[in-house]
Amino acid sequence: MRKLGISIALLALAGCASTNYSDFDVSEAVISKLKINETHNLNERQHKLEISFDYEISEYVDANNLYNCSVQFLALDGTTISISNGKKSPCELNKAKGEKSIVWPTILDKAHSPSEEQLSKIKYPIEYFIAIHQRTGKNTNRIIGKSAIQVSTVKI
Repeated sequence: MRKLGISIALLALAGCASTNYSDFDVSEAVISKLKINETHNLNERQHKLEISFDYEISEYVDANNLYNCSVQFLALDGTTISISNGKKSPCELNKAKGEKSIVWPTILDKAHSPSEEQLSKIKYPIEYFIAIHQRTGKNTNRIIGKSAIQVSTVKI
């Protein structure tokens, strides 16, 4: 019985501790000193972007999991597609400014299993940009800063 009481108390505390991301004003971010090294071996389905950049987020709010970055691949219809494994972002940003380095597999890499539909929507040659996001809800976010569009060296 005591374990049940403790479990209920922990669940109640977890519910109270959840973050309401819509309460935060939307920040703005700037990406600078962007460096990208593209590595690929398409015969072995390897295609990765080694990315490093400096960033600065104005009106930064120190809240857990509020800011992250991603690589956005341009689609033929003008939208973008981002790919990552798991639910947690591989590119968390937990300071108002700093530098970030990350290796990001592209849609062509064997780390992902894109559908034929996804592959048919991607613009070739592959175009992409680095984006900084701010969470606005449990499963939503907004791009608050981005780099210039980059063009892949891979010829398909």
